[in-house]
Amino acid sequence: MRFASLTTTSISSLPADSYIYKIVIVNGNLAAISSDDSLRLLDLQTLREIAGGVLNNVHDGVTCLQVVDHDPHSLLTAGRDAVVRRYDLRSGQKTMQFGSDKNAPYLSLASHGTNIAAGTELSHSQAAVLLWDMRSPNRLLQNYIESHNDDVTEVQFHPTLPRCLLSGSTDGLVNIYDISISDEDDALVQVQNHGSSINHAGFLSNSDFFALSHDETFSMYHLNGQGDSTDEPSPTVFGDLRPKLDSEYVVDVIPPGSGGVEAIVGVGSHSKQHLDLIPLRLIDEWSFDASQTIRLPGAHGEEIVRSIHVNNEDGTIFTAGEDGLVKAWRTSIGGGGEEQE
Repeated sequence: MRFASLTTTSISSLPADSYIYKIVIVNGNLAAISSDDSLRLLDLQTLREIAGGVLNNVHDGVTCLQVVDHDPHSLLTAGRDAVVRRYDLRSGQKTMQFGSDKNAPYLSLASHGTNIAAGTELSHSQAAVLLWDMRSPNRLLQNYIESHNDDVTEVQFHPTLPRCLLSGSTDGLVNIYDISISDEDDALVQVQNHGSSINHAGFLSNSDFFALSHDETFSMYHLNGQGDSTDEPSPTVFGDLRPKLDSEYVVDVIPPGSGGVEAIVGVGSHSKQHLDLIPLRLIDEWSFDASQTIRLPGAHGEEIVRSIHVNNEDGTIFTAGEDGLVKAWRTSIGGGGEEQE
């Protein structure tokens, strides 16, 4: 979808110098976590805070925000206080708390069905990938502590194989686990060495996953099959995306929607003050289609864009950044839209 022109709406009541970490859509609203340790719910159309939609001090150092895919009224958060919490948005109350004896800050979080996965910071020479079943919040389902030797910056469940979990770390490894297996050596079914510290990683199809490093190098890898993988395909190595996509930093990689075949890579420019959304497609191989780039002019000025969320229902693009603002970008036939603070 190519935008001819865009309007933006933005609002923020955050304390001065605060910024947004992540945004997600939940129960018809936009949820955001920010550096003041708050969780805020915003109206999708106006981006104004809904009544009772500000939860303060959700963590002592909030780091993660995740929707609960089987419950439209719940959100998961995690923080540097070594706790994962589940919130019921109807009451604004914490309903469950998940923890462990690791007492290590959480840096990544994912959910699928009733399962929750979290990755920890390196602490006491261990970096853990932990799993819980929401029906038994006080008991760890799995505890993988040997597969990474540095901060676990990403965890993601496979979209259709609930036993399949991915983790990425600043040790440069992307690991694939069968979480039905407790023995860690047996559970670790694939290890991919990306070669540099992982910022983001995840599945873009049933058979392919990506790795994006903190130095913006990007590659696509093939998920090993159940049998002998003697003919495992070679990875598609794109290298540093900044010169390739005429950008200064990469925000994230947005996987295809349900049944889709097109991912989106969001890249930003401080000096040119814009954000580009570039399709990544699999035809015979994965490749970028720069001719279909969506440009968001102005973006968040010289500040870094931290999070992007595309509403597949109406095509609205939401962005959040280190300027403390959340913006909605919508198609405009006539152009000349206004920005509201």
